[in-house]
Amino acid sequence: MRKLILIVCLLVLIPFSGKSQNLISAEYIGTTTSYYLAIATGLPVEYDVSLYKMVYATTDVNGDSSLASGAFIKPNTTECTDFPIAVYQHGTVLNKEDVPSRDNGEAILPKVLASGGYYAISPDYIGLGDSPGLHPYVHAETEATAAIDMMRAARQFINDSLNAQDNGEVFITGYSQGGHGAMALHKYIEDNDMLDEFNVIASAPASGPYALSESQMDLILSNEPYSSPGYLVYVLSAYELAYGNIYDTYSDALQQPYDTVVVPYFDGNNTTYSMGDLNPLLPQQVQDLFTEDYYTALEENEDHPFRIALEDNDNYNWVPERPITMYYCTLDEQVTYENALTALDYMTENGAENVEAVNIGPYTHGGCVLPALTQVFNLFQSLKTPCTIDGIEESVMITKLYPNPTQSQLTVQLSVSAERFELINEMGQVVMSEKLNYQNILNLDLSNFRNGVYFLRVFDGYKIYTSKSILKL
Repeated sequence: MRKLILIVCLLVLIPFSGKSQNLISAEYIGTTTSYYLAIATGLPVEYDVSLYKMVYATTDVNGDSSLASGAFIKPNTTECTDFPIAVYQHGTVLNKEDVPSRDNGEAILPKVLASGGYYAISPDYIGLGDSPGLHPYVHAETEATAAIDMMRAARQFINDSLNAQDNGEVFITGYSQGGHGAMALHKYIEDNDMLDEFNVIASAPASGPYALSESQMDLILSNEPYSSPGYLVYVLSAYELAYGNIYDTYSDALQQPYDTVVVPYFDGNNTTYSMGDLNPLLPQQVQDLFTEDYYTALEENEDHPFRIALEDNDNYNWVPERPITMYYCTLDEQVTYENALTALDYMTENGAENVEAVNIGPYTHGGCVLPALTQVFNLFQSLKTPCTIDGIEESVMITKLYPNPTQSQLTVQLSVSAERFELINEMGQVVMSEKLNYQNILNLDLSNFRNGVYFLRVFDGYKIYTSKSILKL
């Protein structure tokens, strides 16, 4: 009853028409400056941003109507209004309140996208935030539908409350569980012929468990210590919620005392405990977590219900029409990088033409976040359509860039005179920066730089333009 009263009260906060069946409310939470975001990430962000907690209608694991919440973040400007939509799918969260709509730490990532010139949305997912019950962790369909319904709600808010309109382009990313969620969203859009509604320009999942039943299962059964055993119990609990045949009680799957230790963490009402609280209470050796019978069944029975549920939520084994760039790190101790390579192999061997897997380097799961999302930001900036200022479309400042690929010399032709430029490597680091005497043509010598991917940023005083990728051979 309290939740119903809260929703009714929130309806008066933001007016909206009856055209949509998704948007319920949008509540302003706060503003973050571009200066703070630039200092925090080192990225060339442009706009201050405002975050709203959005509540909207979606469906749960049974296909029944349910509530969901998420963070909607907009650039604070009146010059441009027709921005693309960028979806950021967040990582693993156990505490229902540790979500983007509450302006948590991970909300900085969709804020950066918004500050770069996007309407950014970050769903909390089913079972988190305002959504009741247990979160169906790495459940591909609800990860996708929660994002789709939030995009629809966001478009209503943009149209009716901001008196604006997005430009129709959609960019998708996410990290860790969010990498799985980003891939699930892109796959769901293509599988259900929704590209006319959600024009995916590119998706960029990062460090995601796309091959749950293969690469990730191999990690679970490898006899090597696993630093995040709470993830395994989370998946087990989530799939029991979704499929109903994974176990009868925790004691069927988990040894004592872990079968009772985990109960308050997965009761669907947890607003206290985090995964950091749970992991130290569980053994890192998987054989010591599961009962002997359950572990043996997982090893030997390929038709085990848990294995079948994992297969049902794999999202590496499809052939995308639109571009996908996966980012991974080789020292990731939580989500093995083999997930990305397994997906790359399947997709390319079955005819996909625009799929890449990019090795960020020897970083751990936590250390991979900023380098990966830096590359995602630069990739999206190079692909999006510039916004419209006062009804006039921005000219594309970088009109010609050749030869590309290059071994040494690079010529850049600009449509207007530039104040300065920066050359950025694939890690987001500025490797060359010069002030310009308002030149229209740049001649750059890259012969002393290592081979790899670079981006050029050009500044004309108050606007920033980012080139498409430059390949140095």
